[in-house]
Parts: sequence; structure tokens; C-alpha cells
Amino acid sequence: MIERLIVPGTKRDYALLIKVGQDGSVFGYQNKYLNLAHEIHDKYGFTVVCSPNPDGVTNQIADDISFINTLFKVQDSIKIDESPKILFMGMSKGASLGCIKGNKNPQISRLLLINPPMMINLPQICHAAKTFSGEMMTFVFGSEDPSVKESELLKLHERENLKVVIVPGQDHNFSKDNFNLMTLAEKYLLYDLEL
Repeated sequence: MIERLIVPGTKRDYALLIKVGQDGSVFGYQNKYLNLAHEIHDKYGFTVVCSPNPDGVTNQIADDISFINTLFKVQDSIKIDESPKILFMGMSKGASLGCIKGNKNPQISRLLLINPPMMINLPQICHAAKTFSGEMMTFVFGSEDPSVKESELLKLHERENLKVVIVPGQDHNFSKDNFNLMTLAEKYLLYDLEL
């Protein structure tokens, strides 16, 4: 059984799914995912689900979305027929999974993909970027991440709904200078959403 971090919200139109790196904690190093979940919940009212990324588990993205849909049905005292739109934020392998497996899911409206390991899944990630037709897919790399060089290949596919951003001075974990992931979430995922 997969244990997820859940911060239930009051708004029913969106939910945020945070997919961590391989074998990472749903709380994150120094509780960075827990803090982000509460910050987004407090400001936007969204339900936030942070999901682990255990090695060897298949269908993770589909299972996570099914979990969120079930969670919404259980939380609501009235029956709702519409599932929430999913805002997806993935770190490292979580970003790779979101790109490759989540980009074709119509329930996922926006994807923020932070430091996907390009050297592991380069053909699949580039293909997913090339064929993406959703609302917005944003790749973010720290300038000190090992995949920053390969991110140049993604820039070949940039267009109105696909962006590649390099953040100077950040590493694979975005852990330098007390970097707050909320900065990336608001700029590339939560923009234009009603508070």
C-alpha cells in the first residue's frame, strides 16, 4: 500500500499532485513538500496530495489520479460527477513520470517538471514534450543539475504551451539558499488561478 501525504482543501475544481523523486519522502528534505502543501492549501484552498515514488511500482500516475478522484468523492457530502483538474508537480524521477505517463491524461491540466533526469529517459521525455497538447508543460532545471545540458534538446520543442526554464545557482534538489518551491509553483503552475 502506498502512503500519501494529504492536505484536504475546500475548493473542488483543482487538486495539486506532487510526485517526489525515486524513494524520496512525501514530506521532503527538511519537510519541503509538507511546507509547500500547506502553503498552497492555505493560499489557494486546493487539496494537495504528495505521492511517493517507490522503485518497481507501475501505473503510479494513474493510481495517484484515481486516488485523488476517490478522495474527492469521499470528502463531498453531495455526489459530484466531475473530477477535479490536476495540477502536477514532479521532482526528479517524479518529473519524468509526469512527463512520460501523465502528459496524455486529460485530467492533468498543467505540469511543472523539475529536474527530470534526462540521461535516463531522454528519448521518451523528448517525445512527450514534442507531442504534448495540454494546457501547459514547464520544465525547470537548476543550472547545476546534471541534466541541464540535455535540457537544450527540450528547447527545440518550446512553444506557447511548453517552456524550458533554467534557474541559476540551483542544484538537482533546489536546496541552495533556502530556495522555496512555492516560487516555482506560483510562477509556472498556479498562475491565473482564482484565490
